[in-house]
Formats: sequence, structure tokens, C-alpha cells
Amino acid sequence: MRRIVVSDYGVFIGCKGDRVVIRKKGEKILEEAAANISQVLVCTKGVSLSSAFLRLALRHGIDLVILSDSGVPLGKLSRLKKGGIKVRKEQYKAQEDWRGVYLAKQMAKAKIVNQKSLLRQLARYKASKSPEVAKRIMNTMYDMDQHVRNIERISASNTDEARGKIMFEEARAADKYWTCVKLALSDIVDFPGRKKRFDRPTDPVNVLLNYGYYLLASTVWLAVDCTPLDPYIGFLHADSSRRPALVMDLVEEFRQPVVDRAVFNVVKSGVEGLCDEGKLTTEGRKKLIKEFFGRLNTKITFRGRCQPIEYHILLQARRICQFLIGKTAEYVPFTVR
Repeated sequence: MRRIVVSDYGVFIGCKGDRVVIRKKGEKILEEAAANISQVLVCTKGVSLSSAFLRLALRHGIDLVILSDSGVPLGKLSRLKKGGIKVRKEQYKAQEDWRGVYLAKQMAKAKIVNQKSLLRQLARYKASKSPEVAKRIMNTMYDMDQHVRNIERISASNTDEARGKIMFEEARAADKYWTCVKLALSDIVDFPGRKKRFDRPTDPVNVLLNYGYYLLASTVWLAVDCTPLDPYIGFLHADSSRRPALVMDLVEEFRQPVVDRAVFNVVKSGVEGLCDEGKLTTEGRKKLIKEFFGRLNTKITFRGRCQPIEYHILLQARRICQFLIGKTAEYVPFTVR
């Protein structure tokens, strides 16, 4: 199944029979059977769509996702969900028992394990040119094991009680991770350390990371939406009407394997022209989107199944469902070793 990414101005999305047709300035640039399309992602302003296309998308189960200029998923058009009451009831109950605490711990541990995995790759990359830098990165990577062990030892009766303790260890590990990233990228770009969107960063690495994390969130949200799970009822992240907590929980397992690797691949070839005054340029957005979806399509073996990472995201959402209703005794978070 194909994903169509629209990142240019002046594009019109329509249809002809059961085929999606995309034109720019009156010239046809793409025509594809609706049955072969899984998603249309609109990343920019200046795009128009016909009502006939919207009807066609709903009939064929094509998700239409709209992103803001900064990559924030603003909304999507998809078919109505049905059923799944049992899963959602157990999801609500799990916040108040051991299952929610267990899931929160598993997801936080997975994030640290994946950070270590990426640091190991960075250390190997630096080994020949900067052996001292590689050694410092490896030593820090081993130090991060302590935070995994600390999370494993956390005892709590519900997610509210456990959340602060887990987040404390996750944040300490993240500080070490980003310090190593700054060290590894020092000969390529001046990376000031991790800054989120509300910090209004202007450096290319943080701008790319923030946009990439929103792309990942929209991908995970679509996966969660394919299950009966409530995207706003989380375990590691606190409930909020402004943020889908469960989506952000599952995002933690895939930040490093998808977004961080994609961003590092982009900046390795140079950062000139990627962003301007704290915003991605059109060229920067295109480069990141290409690397991002390249990572999603990368096949990785996890739990005996060699699948694209994007399919592993969907499988993980389904496995949360199975764990919550007691079909499986454990939930194994996604990790790359």
C-alpha cells in the first residue's frame, strides 16, 4: 500500500472514477488506484481537495492526515470506529492497578534501551576519527543501564503514583543521551542540546527533531486508531485533553529507531538551507520526510517477525489490547538491539 505525501503549494487532489488524481497548475503529476493507497499526508498550505476525493477516500479506507507548518497533526479524515468496549473498559481500569504501572515501566525502559542502541552506532561511527569521543559515548551508554534497573525496582499501586518516579529516571537517562549526541555531532553542527517546540529552538537539529516527532505521533495515532484503544488514556503520560497520552506512550518506543536516526542521516550531509528562523524550509521538510518514511519502511526483526517498522507500530498497539484483556501475560516493548 502506498502513502502519498503532499508538500508543495498549489496542488489539487481529486479523482477520476476509482483513481486518485493529483494535479499541480493544471498538470497531472500522479494518478493511482484508490485501492493501492493507505494514506494521504498533507504537510503544507495551499492544497485543495474535491468532495469526490473525500468520498472516495472514505469508501476505500484512505486516511487523510493534515499537518501544521511545524508538523503538528491537526486532524484526519477516516471511517467511523465501532465496538471495542471491553478493551476500553480494561484500559480505564488499568490506570488504577498493576497493569498500568507495568506498561509505563516497559515503555520507559524501551526508550532507554533504544537510546543506548543508537549511541552504540554513533560510537562506532566516531571510533576511527575520534576514539576519545567514542570511548566517552560508550562509557555513558553503560552508565544508562542503572536507570533501567532503577525503573524495574519502582513499586506503585497505580500510574499516578508511579509516573513521577519513572519520569525522573527517564529524564536522567535522556540528559546523558543528548549530551552524547551533542558530542557526536560537534564536528558537523553546533547542537545546543535538546530543546522542545515551546523552547522555540532555532538550530537545525532541534527543528528537525521536533517536526519528526510530530510526524511520528501522527503515525502512531493512526495505528492506535486502528484498535479499540482510547488514544487519550495513557499510562506513562498523564491524561490531558490537549494531548493523546496513550499515543505519546507508544511514541517513546520509536523515537530513536525512527526520528533520531532519520534526523542524523539528514544532518550528516550538511545543514545548510534546512531551516530559516526556527522553521524548516521546503527543502528541509522534503529531506526529513524522505528519511522519516524511509525509516518507517525499514524492515527490522522483532519477536521473530521481520516487518517494516511502521507495521511493528501497529502490532504494538494490538499487543497492548491483548495484554489489557488478558490474552497475553506480558507486554514486550519494541527495542532495537
